[in-house]
Amino acid sequence: MRLENVSIRNFRLLRRVSIDLAQDKTTTIFVGPNNSGKTSVMEALQLFIGFANETPKISFHDLSQLRHRDLRRIEVLLAAEGDPEKRTAILKRFAPRMRLDLTFAYDEDQADLVAATQLLMDLTPGTSKVRMRIDYTLENAKNLLDEFEARPRKDLSLCEYLKDTFRDHFKRIFFKVSLDGKEVEKLDDGGLLKSLLRIDIVPAQRHVDDDEGIRSAKLSKLLHDHYQRFYQLDDAAGYQAIEDALTQSADDLTDKYGKAFGRLTTRLQSFGYPPGQKAPDLRVRAELSAETIYRDNARIYYASEHAGKGGVMEEFELPEKYNGLGYKNLIYIVLQFESFRAAIEATQGDKPRVHIIGIEEPEAHLHPQMQTVFISEISKALETDGGTTAQVLMSTHSSHMIAHSEFEPVRYFRRVGRQVIMQDLSKLPLPENDPDLLGFLRRYIRLTHCDLFFADKAIFIEGQVERLLLPMMIEEQAKVAGCETLSSQYISISEVGGAYAHKFKPIIEFLGIPSLIITDLDSVDDNNEKCPVAEGKGTSNVCLRSWIPAKANIDELMACNDAEKTQGCIRIAYQVSQNGQCGRSFEEAFIYANVPWLTANHAKLSTTKAAIKKAVDAGIVAEAWTLSAKLAKVDFALDLINSPGWVIPLYIQQGLKWLAEHPAR
Repeated sequence: MRLENVSIRNFRLLRRVSIDLAQDKTTTIFVGPNNSGKTSVMEALQLFIGFANETPKISFHDLSQLRHRDLRRIEVLLAAEGDPEKRTAILKRFAPRMRLDLTFAYDEDQADLVAATQLLMDLTPGTSKVRMRIDYTLENAKNLLDEFEARPRKDLSLCEYLKDTFRDHFKRIFFKVSLDGKEVEKLDDGGLLKSLLRIDIVPAQRHVDDDEGIRSAKLSKLLHDHYQRFYQLDDAAGYQAIEDALTQSADDLTDKYGKAFGRLTTRLQSFGYPPGQKAPDLRVRAELSAETIYRDNARIYYASEHAGKGGVMEEFELPEKYNGLGYKNLIYIVLQFESFRAAIEATQGDKPRVHIIGIEEPEAHLHPQMQTVFISEISKALETDGGTTAQVLMSTHSSHMIAHSEFEPVRYFRRVGRQVIMQDLSKLPLPENDPDLLGFLRRYIRLTHCDLFFADKAIFIEGQVERLLLPMMIEEQAKVAGCETLSSQYISISEVGGAYAHKFKPIIEFLGIPSLIITDLDSVDDNNEKCPVAEGKGTSNVCLRSWIPAKANIDELMACNDAEKTQGCIRIAYQVSQNGQCGRSFEEAFIYANVPWLTANHAKLSTTKAAIKKAVDAGIVAEAWTLSAKLAKVDFALDLINSPGWVIPLYIQQGLKWLAEHPAR
């Protein structure tokens, strides 16, 4: 059995989110900027499911802020209605609720069929899915109304009143639901959940320090949990041997304690007791248990080797706290996996058919190579023999993990106002006339470790010069009034080349990230040969011709206004006339924008000094077209980095200004 879909409504920022879990992989990956709802998905599962005999720790603050207006609306309606029954009906009708829907896919396994039968709503042959719903909703409208009206402070609003009493009036109610959602049948309780699903979470804040003051957080405590919950079951004879050894050691220590404290007990007896009472016989016994030894006396040491005298390898050990945080983090996660597995195997009776493990930011302290290995090793660590299907929900900010997971398991979260939008990259719309596009995007992400999924905004650039100089340009543009946000937002910069920028159209539009594409005008003559813009008839730039602004004629491109260069959350920037001239490439446009600076400062340059001096002597404006073709791109960029003070070409200024003013999603 597998959990195929999780749908959440009105939980924090998750106003209405439906998540299909990865079908062909163990792990579904949640990515997106901070505070975009990734952790809330895991916490919703944990809070709503728990176990049937637990009281969920859901609070008023877990209710979506957009639903608080329902409570304010109820107060207005109640104030205008005097009939008690109608007032109760109003509260019952408009009271907000939180909801979790779970869709399971099952096969012909006997245990699967037993669990699924209790949720079946459709007997059509071939049906292999069932759906369960958990509502956290108002239990008794009349009781809430009576208690609210009897509140000591009459100035307390319904929202304020519920902040402290929410759990008293809102409870879990369980339903089985048809796959289309049209048929709903209430269940007696949530007991069925225990046989269907178990949720475990490895939180982002993991205490892995070997601090004497916080022994409860030590890895040695996790080792004891592993010993007690796993080793005891897996190797009963070995477990008993350890316990017998502890008992024998305790007996030996008791004999030695008796001799060590003999003088003390004799001295106590000499003081005597009141007449008729036996003198105290103080006995000291050693009591040893695996729990106290692991918790308070066991220490993890890391063994290593070094070359001693004569080149002989000698072994030495270092305490736990001397090992790197990355390895401690990895050990912690693996131990948690084993602990979760042991808990399922120790379950009496029917084991849960699905085991969901939520892992928050496993990349903490792990170097990039270890991050890429982690994503491929998860499934091996979760192998079980109990028939339970283990699935992982993993949130990450690691572009390395994303790069090695392809697109199918990635779910992209972004915040829009007071709610979250989730995009399923396995459903990325692709043009039918480009069957190789998905493969191209996968390879690009893998090779560049693209951080696009975590960015507030994105810039796609054409060449190496722009890539090297753009950070300086952003820093300078952020000093301009209205562009200050550029310095505080996380902007992803990707080098895509002029011939490939249009291939990113599906993913940019799908993710909805405000994006600036900086490209070249690439003017050509009637023979499709490179030429100065003044002599150009068309453009060879595929992005300009086929995407934005979808024009091929140079004159039309030069005449485009800002609106024509914008499509939704995407803006394109290419060379425009500056100081009476228009360049074909970045280098040529830079020359026209910086004639005075190049004339005055060319001697400060290094590699490109001679070529620029020659052009300045011959008239740099007239020589700009020829000079731009001669300049070594990387050398030119490095010279400019080393000699600040130049002016950003106008078309890039305009593009950065648009990006700064466009609100981040």
